[in-house]
Amino acid sequence: MGESVNIADFLAKLDAAIDQVMQTEVADGAKEALQEAVERNVYGAYAPTFLSRRKAAGGLADTGNMTVQYGGKVLTITDDAPWQQLWGGKVPGERLAEAIAAGSSRYNFHKAGPRPFHEEAERSYASGRFGADLISGLRARGF
Repeated sequence: MGESVNIADFLAKLDAAIDQVMQTEVADGAKEALQEAVERNVYGAYAPTFLSRRKAAGGLADTGNMTVQYGGKVLTITDDAPWQQLWGGKVPGERLAEAIAAGSSRYNFHKAGPRPFHEEAERSYASGRFGADLISGLRARGF
């Protein structure tokens, strides 16, 4: 006969593994989904005539500007891409990503309007790769 399994121990190990996977594989996948949504909804909205875009080299699509927090079974990614000096630099309490998503007049070049990308990234990832990333991470940890 097989060995006895303590359900409480198993669930504790599973919870710990889920926490680890959410902070690694899932966080990385969510960053990629955000990066893809930025490419489509922000950079794809128009082609600037005089401004060079930073994209993945310091801009909104740079995963190095994305901060991941996980707690209470909630994963939050904040894009902290800095304002370009052309636009007067950083404004306390105002994130570039939020200003672009909302279509703020402060960063609405060529009247691009609101370019929401956070919601699309969340929808796309949740209905696509999230499950595969979670399962892959759990399998890698022995589940």
